[in-house]
Amino acid sequence: MAEEVRIWQVDKADALTEIKRSRLDREERIERWISSDISLLSPDLLIIGEQVETASGGRIDLLCINRSGNLVIVELKRDKTPRDVTAQALDYASWVKDLDAESIGTIAAEYLKGETLEAAFQSKFGSELPEVINEHHAMVVVASEIDDSTERIIRYLSETHGVDINAVRFQFFQAQDGREFLVRTFTVAPQVVEQNTKRGGSKRTVTNETDFFASLDDNGKVIFKQILEFARANGMPLHWGAKGFSLNVDLRGTHVAILYGYPPHSAFKQSVYTALVGQGGLKMKTRIPEDELRTLRSKAEATGLFRPAGRELWCPIDRTFSDTDFGKLLGWCEEVAGAVAKYGLKEQVSIPASESG
Repeated sequence: MAEEVRIWQVDKADALTEIKRSRLDREERIERWISSDISLLSPDLLIIGEQVETASGGRIDLLCINRSGNLVIVELKRDKTPRDVTAQALDYASWVKDLDAESIGTIAAEYLKGETLEAAFQSKFGSELPEVINEHHAMVVVASEIDDSTERIIRYLSETHGVDINAVRFQFFQAQDGREFLVRTFTVAPQVVEQNTKRGGSKRTVTNETDFFASLDDNGKVIFKQILEFARANGMPLHWGAKGFSLNVDLRGTHVAILYGYPPHSAFKQSVYTALVGQGGLKMKTRIPEDELRTLRSKAEATGLFRPAGRELWCPIDRTFSDTDFGKLLGWCEEVAGAVAKYGLKEQVSIPASESG
């Protein structure tokens, strides 16, 4: 059962007057308050997306990042939250867990309207954005009422399986003199959720070449085989991530990603994705001039293989590639690798990279 909250006002004569709970005149007020001040949920959150569309066509009300660089899904629901709210949050989480640094940066760029994720993170938390982000994700359901079924499911997921999920209930009170009060309660105490999550050991797993290829269709197998053979022939390291891999240039032990590869079940479907200007990309790590980066982008577009995807380019692998197509793709990779080798690293980059799909 949901925790009952009662409030009393202490007057000058030291007498108590209970402040009665009142129904919000507009449930949208909770949504507006949280959207304008996310600290109502936690001071450790930065909003990076609103109404973020998922691969299944759903829309995440608010997508946040916390101080550790992990993502938090916030679902704002009116009146009582039905049982399917939890299922919806879990569905969104299954999509969010596959988002890499570049896709997160693209989502944030749209919401932050010109400010980079790195700058917004520094301003909010007073520290640099972690090198590796989205190692973990959490879900928060927000409402003025949380029904017993939803509370029971959320407690079960948190306490039994260590899922990082919680529900926040905002209750509205109004005194006789018209003053309004808002009370916040959690279904599971945040510190308990943290302990449950640690016990559950929810960490992102890393794929490997065998599992990656097993998930590809026939076109994907042929094309990615060529890319991996190209990488090995040219001494270019591969880093495997939760779903896919990054193709890297090795500069005296520091690995700089120039391309990402994704399988069919990822957020990007079966494709390759550039790493030019996004978080952890060439603009951040190397001394390649901006006009040179623009030239590399133009050359990728000129191949006819890539399509715009936010600040980056996306090459879907949904057909058979001709020998000419392979030549264009691998030739572009050689040109990018050459630019990385020519201009070198920025001074602050000294830790081997491990970004991957």
